[in-house]
Amino acid sequence: MGKSITGKSRMEAAFGGGKLDRQPVLLILGGHYAERAGYSLEEFFTQSEAALETTKVTCQELDSDALFVPLNPLMPDAQEAFRKLMGKPLSIKKENIKEKLPKWSVRLPREDPLFSGHLDMCEKCVAVFPDYQINTMIGGPWSFALELRGANEAMEDLYDDKQFLHDLMKYTTGTVIARCLAVLDLGVVPFIGDPSAGMSLISPAVYREHVLPFHKEIVEAVHDKGGLVSFHICGYIDPIFQDLIDLGIDGLSIDGPSSLEKLFDMGRGKTTIIGNIDPMLFVEGTPDQLEEEVRKCLDIAGGEARYVIGPGCQIPLQANLDNIRVFTQACHKYGAF
Repeated sequence: MGKSITGKSRMEAAFGGGKLDRQPVLLILGGHYAERAGYSLEEFFTQSEAALETTKVTCQELDSDALFVPLNPLMPDAQEAFRKLMGKPLSIKKENIKEKLPKWSVRLPREDPLFSGHLDMCEKCVAVFPDYQINTMIGGPWSFALELRGANEAMEDLYDDKQFLHDLMKYTTGTVIARCLAVLDLGVVPFIGDPSAGMSLISPAVYREHVLPFHKEIVEAVHDKGGLVSFHICGYIDPIFQDLIDLGIDGLSIDGPSSLEKLFDMGRGKTTIIGNIDPMLFVEGTPDQLEEEVRKCLDIAGGEARYVIGPGCQIPLQANLDNIRVFTQACHKYGAF
């Protein structure tokens, strides 16, 4: 029998603007507990049994309210492990892409061997972890485009060949939408990670012209399907807070360099705000520092129903596991309504 109040019900309440017993907690984790589950990191990244068993151990060790589906070929660490296993170059940058792009069409997710395996893992996680909101990270269209084209080349395209860049974004956006709809069919929430869309790489003007319209297409496609969608952009994104809020996204996860206070000033009640403890504190910080940061975030939130506390980005694999446990416990202690 499930718990009377589950992580899934807490997350559903937060995304709907309601309250249960406490603020929900979301941890962005990878193979942190692989060793305790009896597996290597490479096994966690590439083998379904290792990924699932490690996730079970993670749930036993930590009381989070949401899970990210493992065995995800779109996550950088896993992508590197898969390509190494398959004897392929670590980079997916395509040579002569301008000549190749017109011949490409969006591949159905089940026709992609690696992503098809991830969909199988999505199904397993929904069945095995019914008390959690199940999310999966899907690479955003801008970051995917830069992976295919190369970041330096794409920056040149901004000035020399905007039409090509637009066409490339249409292709990557179509792929992202197809993946989102595929996981929605399985009861999984798509969590769009578009790290290269942050202000450390591009300006607000470039975001608004070349990225924002495609982010809007993704949100509309997911909402037309009746689903939820969250976004995460790494680094500093304060200048585009309003743009993201106006998209109507259901959840917005922000990184440590962005201002949680400013986002609440602009977006309180308009989207579910997620974050934003500095991930490096889990590596270098002390339990007292983490507890202090938890209290700061909760003070800023001020009991807002549409808030989920968590790290600003994925917790590094070298994190102190005791720090993750202390963080989770502090969230429960101080996040009670």
